[in-house]
Amino acid sequence: MARRESPKVRSRARALSKNDRITRLPDGVIHHIFSFIDTRSIVRSSLLSQSWRNTWKSHPHLNFEIGPSPDQASSSNFSKFAHRFLSKRDDVTELSTIDFRSNSITLQLLRKIVIYAMSHRTRNLKIVFLGDKQTRRGGFDSSLFRSRYLEHLVLSIDFGLKISPSLTWDFPALTTLTIKRVTFTLQLPNGDASRSIDLFSGFPNLKTLALDGCTLSNIDTFIIKSNELESLSLICINQSCEFVVAAPKLSSFTYNGIARFSLATKDLCSLKSVNFQTIYHRSIQGQPMFIELLINTFQQLCKAKSLTLNLDAVKLLSKFPELRERRNCPFTSLQSLTLVSRHRLPKSLTAFASVFDYFSRSSPALKVHIDLNPKPLQFRY
Repeated sequence: MARRESPKVRSRARALSKNDRITRLPDGVIHHIFSFIDTRSIVRSSLLSQSWRNTWKSHPHLNFEIGPSPDQASSSNFSKFAHRFLSKRDDVTELSTIDFRSNSITLQLLRKIVIYAMSHRTRNLKIVFLGDKQTRRGGFDSSLFRSRYLEHLVLSIDFGLKISPSLTWDFPALTTLTIKRVTFTLQLPNGDASRSIDLFSGFPNLKTLALDGCTLSNIDTFIIKSNELESLSLICINQSCEFVVAAPKLSSFTYNGIARFSLATKDLCSLKSVNFQTIYHRSIQGQPMFIELLINTFQQLCKAKSLTLNLDAVKLLSKFPELRERRNCPFTSLQSLTLVSRHRLPKSLTAFASVFDYFSRSSPALKVHIDLNPKPLQFRY
C-alpha cells in the first residue's frame, strides 16, 4: 500500500518549488553554465527542470567530446548522438562555438559538422582527432570551408584535403587558423603544369597561422600572402616545396623541421623575432646544399631583432665555414641570439665560436643566451 504524504510534507514541497532559484534563472545564465559542460550532459540536464526541456536546442556553444580510448560501441553511439543532436537543434538560433574532439570521426560526420558550422554563423570551430595513429582514409572537399562569420578555426585531424590551383578559402572574418596533421594534395586539372597554391589570400583579417605536422603533396610553391598576418609557425611540415611569404605586418616567424627548407619572402618589414630549429643528421654532413639553404633563409629573415636557434642549426652552420663566410651575416640589427637545447651541451663550445662570431660581426651589440629548458613548440587548442 502506497504511503500517503502528510499535509506538512506537501506544503514543504510546494515551498521548495516556489523557491527553486535554478529553475527561474534567465536563459543567458543557463547558457553560460552550459558552456562549461559537454553537449551530452547538457541534453541530460533537460530532465532536471521542465523549463529546461528545450533549452539545449538553442545553446550557442556545442562541446562534443569522447575518448581518448573508448570502445567501439561507445564510438558508434557517439557518432549517432552527434548526428541526432544536430538534426534536432533549433536551426534559427545562432551557433557561436563548436568544439568537436573524438578518436572516431568519419568523413560523413565531419562533413555534416563542417556544413552545419558554415551555415549557422559559427565563430569558433575546433575539430580535433584524439588518436595517435593515422587511421583516417579518403579525401575531403576543402571547398566546403566558406564562411563570412568564422573567426577561429582549428583542424587537427589526419584527413586529406583536396585542393586545386584556383581554390582559395573564403574566410573574411578569420583571425586565427591552426591546421595540424592535415594532408594537402594538389590536383591538377587538364594536366596543368603549375604546382603553385595560394590558400590564404581570402583571409583579409588573418593574424595568426600555424601549420603543424602537415603534409604538402604534389606542390612546388606554397604561397602565404596576408596583409594582416602577425605570427606564422611552420612545424614538422612534410614537404619538398618552396614557401613564399608576403606579410608586411609579420612580427614573429617560427620554423621547426627538416634542413631542406626553401623560403622566399616579400615585405617582411615588421619582423622582430625568428625561432629556427632544424634537424642535423650525419647524412647531410657532406652536402653543402643544406647550409646554402639555411643562409638563404636567414637572408629572407634578415630584419629580425631576436633570433633563436637550436643546437642542430648551429652544428649545421659550423660545417663548410668557407660557404658561411662567403657573404656577411644577413642579420644586421640582431639584439639577441638564443641557443636552445633539451640535451646536455658539449663540454666545450669552441667548435661553435666561429658561428657566434659570424653573427656578432654584423651586430656588434648582440647578446648571446643559452636556454637548456626551452618550452616545446606547441599550440593550445
